[in-house]
Parts: sequence; structure tokens; C-alpha cells
Amino acid sequence: MHDKRARIKFIEACYKLYEQRMYQVARSILRDSQMAEDAVQDAFLKLMKSDIYFADAASDDCKRYLITVIKHASITVYNKKQKEREIMYLCDRDDLVQEPASVYEDTDMDEIRELISDLPPKYSMVVKCLALENLSVKETARELGITEDAVRKRFERSKTMLKTILKGGKTYEKGRSVYESRIS
Repeated sequence: MHDKRARIKFIEACYKLYEQRMYQVARSILRDSQMAEDAVQDAFLKLMKSDIYFADAASDDCKRYLITVIKHASITVYNKKQKEREIMYLCDRDDLVQEPASVYEDTDMDEIRELISDLPPKYSMVVKCLALENLSVKETARELGITEDAVRKRFERSKTMLKTILKGGKTYEKGRSVYESRIS
């Protein structure tokens, strides 16, 4: 029981001493206040779940450890948000830079899933495997029984078709678009 109380006091002391510093580190990495707050929360949750304990919360070792934890938590939050954006926009990191977000901001995930379902099956299956199930190109190729090059090409074509639809372009009739009939 004494050990549990000591851990609680240790975590409280760390929070009082380092919460603002950890927020500043996270904010400098993420450049977003809400994401920085999420990272600080995640870092303290990790600290609470771990068996890490320092006799003196103000020690240099404790400070270094907490800064390392917040850096890792910030990177994890960043990667998670980046992956959500990639799935939401169904594009690569390079495409995120090239395409303005305003084109997609009114589109929610349910609408994206519906649009994916409306794609011709050979394209929707690739998108579902890569973007929604988070499989690798190799795993998707194995799953669908096609080559890795075919997976990449179908995903590229799928992204183009979805972007065209989202921008108010061509629509699908009976699972086949004007666009697809030209590329098949």
C-alpha cells in the first residue's frame, strides 16, 4: 500500500513540475495546441501504467525520461493524425501537400466509405485493404491474388476516381464510370 501511495505522489509531483514543459515540447513538435494536450495526456497515462519510479521527481534523470516520453507521445499523436488524414483523403503524404484540404473538408468518413463501396469491385477491394484495413501492398496483393504493381496502379486509379467525384466530377452508373471505361 505504501508503494502505491508513493507512486501516486510521484506522478502528482511530475505533473506539477513538468506538465507545462511537456506541453511546450509537444507544441513545438506538433504545432497544434489540442494535439499537444493529447500528447501530454498520453504521456502521463503511459507514466501511470509503467513501473517507472524515481525517488526524486525533480532529478535530472526523471526530467530526461519525461522529455523522452513526451517526444515519443507527440510523434505517436502526429503519426496517428497523419494516418487519419491519409485515410480521409485517400492519398499519399505527397498528395496532401499538392491538394488543398478545402476540397475535402465537407466530406465525412461515412461518405468516403460509401464512395469506396460504389467503386467497381476491383478498385474498392484495393482501397478497403490498403486504406481501411491498413494492409501493406504486399499483403493486399496476396489477399486479392494480384501483383503488387496491380495493387499500386488500382489504388492510384481509385484515388483519382474518388478525387474526381469529390470535386464534383464524373459519377458512377451501375458501378462503372465514364472514367473507368476509358482506363479498363
